[in-house]
Amino acid sequence: MPSDQARHPSYVASEAGGFSIPEGLLRARPSAGLTVLDNDLTPTRIPYRELAGLAETAAKSLRAQGVSAGDRVCLLAPASKDLLVTLFGVWRLGAAPVVLPRPRRADADAFVEEVRRRVKAAAPALFVTTDSTAALFADRLPVRTVSLRQLRDLTSPSTESLPMPSPDSIGLLQFTSGTTAASRAVPVTQGQLIANIAATGEHSGFGAYDVYVSWLPLYHDMGIVSLAGMAAGGGDVVMMATEAFMEQPAGWMRTVSDYGGTVTAAPNFAYGLAAKVQSLRPAALDLSPLRVAINGAETIDPSALAGVQSALGGVGFGATAMCPMYGLAEATLAVSGSDHATPARIIEPLAAGEAAGTPGDARPERRLVSCGAPLPGTEVVIRSEDGSVLPAGAVGEVLVKGPGVTPGYWSAGGRVDSHGLLRDGYLATGDLGFLDDGELVICGRIKDMVIAGGRNLYPEDYEVVTERVRGVRAGNVVAFSLPGQERMVVVAEGRGTGGVLQDMGERVMESLRRSAEHAPPHEIVFIKPGTLPKTSSGKRQRRATRALYEQGELEVLHTVR
Repeated sequence: MPSDQARHPSYVASEAGGFSIPEGLLRARPSAGLTVLDNDLTPTRIPYRELAGLAETAAKSLRAQGVSAGDRVCLLAPASKDLLVTLFGVWRLGAAPVVLPRPRRADADAFVEEVRRRVKAAAPALFVTTDSTAALFADRLPVRTVSLRQLRDLTSPSTESLPMPSPDSIGLLQFTSGTTAASRAVPVTQGQLIANIAATGEHSGFGAYDVYVSWLPLYHDMGIVSLAGMAAGGGDVVMMATEAFMEQPAGWMRTVSDYGGTVTAAPNFAYGLAAKVQSLRPAALDLSPLRVAINGAETIDPSALAGVQSALGGVGFGATAMCPMYGLAEATLAVSGSDHATPARIIEPLAAGEAAGTPGDARPERRLVSCGAPLPGTEVVIRSEDGSVLPAGAVGEVLVKGPGVTPGYWSAGGRVDSHGLLRDGYLATGDLGFLDDGELVICGRIKDMVIAGGRNLYPEDYEVVTERVRGVRAGNVVAFSLPGQERMVVVAEGRGTGGVLQDMGERVMESLRRSAEHAPPHEIVFIKPGTLPKTSSGKRQRRATRALYEQGELEVLHTVR
């Protein structure tokens, strides 16, 4: 029997340069392609050679609408064949897509205002959306608007071949998460999109003969960069509609099982949700082909990893499949990651004696998950506030240098402004972490940490403990400090009456007192489910939550002190 490496050769980062995304489609093996699943998981299969032809037609339609190479095109629609063909058409033309998030709530005015802000920042030549959304934005955007249907039905008179875009052309204008500040646009080239996934594949062990299953939204960097890189690298891609996962979380692992998925990716909460669904309603799945399950985009809880293995291990989820990773939009996507050959590493808290002599900031007093070693060609250093490089084990700001790092943020007029982003060629991430045996361990955000009684208090410490209490909605807890005070407030989504929430709050408070005995929270606030402020990619917004708390605008169900 051929070895795993022979059946699934990994990408090689050094071979991923020098070609664009459309060229990658033409290089793919004939059998490789994109499978698009609708909300009912009904598939539409598009071989990459066919997709290349459809993308060329879409590119000509875009050009007929006044779009030129180098322009931006805003896309706002759920994942579908039409959207994906248009997306690849934008890349074929040499323009840059700006995929916008759909509204999380039904506040139409707020949605329109957010879209207007992003459209203004991107300064696109065209806004492409669905028929219904086009009607909503009629005369409300400073840009020509067309629907996907109109673009598809447009017959371009041109038979002239388009020039192939350069790998140095901007392939994506992606917005940062906005967890600690207003999101900003980051320009990434087509070559960087391809190379970052190639480096991830070389590092973690996947390549052109793998099957990648994703439900991730295309406005999320992990969703669109993975799609672009896997498709350009010739790997098979199975795309679920994000709405299908949100409405039926069981569909994700069902799709991995049905299509023999060997690679998938999601934030930590999604794996926890998949494990919960399987525990409550066991399904006959075969996850044994799944070798690489990338876990990133938010704090990873060691207990959640154990829960996934407990719930899904019996249906083939391998003990080494989970691959924690760290990355950010300013570095294209991935910075570091673990591989599928070894189990995820858990880093235990330092004992009091060990911590006493360690330079830098104090570590969190909780178990942490290693995010693996830096990708090929990427360098990570840890620096103190004065800029000095810290030794292994010491906590400081994470700085990154590598081919995926963007030179700056997109500014009005199409300029790229560093905004002080780079220090001596290194990207200052704003994250706290340390290196352990050459692997990166993330502690939290610098702006979110407070010091109380000489101790570092990380919001993540409070959030992780709170989410372990039965009845609290996982992934829907935010902790933040009160300005000028050395106390934390915990806001959590909960269900039930006052009595149920009172009991739940007392259990949360007791758990937090035990885990942070010198700094218990000032207050536990339960709010209406679905109202916790989050970014478009689902990340919790601590500062926005604190602002609503201070203004008395949270939809409070119950409080415990």
